[in-house]
Amino acid sequence: MTQVTPKPQGVWAWIWQRITAVLLVFFLGAHLFVLHYVPENLNINFLGAAARFKSLLYLIIDGGLLAVGLFHGLNGVRNVLFDFVVADGKRRAFNILFWLVGLAFLLWGAYALTFFVK
Repeated sequence: MTQVTPKPQGVWAWIWQRITAVLLVFFLGAHLFVLHYVPENLNINFLGAAARFKSLLYLIIDGGLLAVGLFHGLNGVRNVLFDFVVADGKRRAFNILFWLVGLAFLLWGAYALTFFVK
């Protein structure tokens, strides 16, 4: 019986999946804390959200949540897909596709956040 050794890129994807899981817990916890336990932020409407986004800390928290959540989610889908796709060429194409989709959504989300920064 031959043993298949994982490729280095698969090992790094696995490691980053765990790192982003921890970062997601941190950013989501910070987001919920700022949103629900800071008295100035209890006004939940557009003007309240606009006021929160004037804070650099809140932009970092939500930008980090966006970036880490996108990577974690797309990498998870990629890992499941790679359980079924074994051809190196198709895997490379899916890697490129997921990076482009992730980058597009990250830029779109960052662009949306810029409307609040003045």
